[in-house]
Amino acid sequence: MAYFALHRNYCHRSLTGHVINFVKGEVTWVPPVCHREVQEIGAVSTEDVGSILEDEKQPAPELTHEEHVAQLIPAFGKLQERNHRGDFTGQGIPSIKAVQEFITFETSKKEIETLWREYIEGSAE
Repeated sequence: MAYFALHRNYCHRSLTGHVINFVKGEVTWVPPVCHREVQEIGAVSTEDVGSILEDEKQPAPELTHEEHVAQLIPAFGKLQERNHRGDFTGQGIPSIKAVQEFITFETSKKEIETLWREYIEGSAE
């Protein structure tokens, strides 16, 4: 139990004269005399480090443009049916916050505006 990890960058100055530099998420060797001190500041032994590091969010796989369209178009339809206050901007375009309720990825205002125009033109025909 000589290796520890900390959830933040921190330089620990021990009462015994040891200086231990923790880098967020990296395993660091700690002298046995300092184990209790580093545990008091939140350091976790290597036996528990694997579960802590796995808890960090893994980036979502990048979706293709077609997959974006496949989620955004039905979201637009649901927003039109629902027609709640705040779902649309002053320009009549769905707000990012309202769209995010129906999709599984982060989108941009530009993407919403572009697809919204295509959606409206397609439904008018």
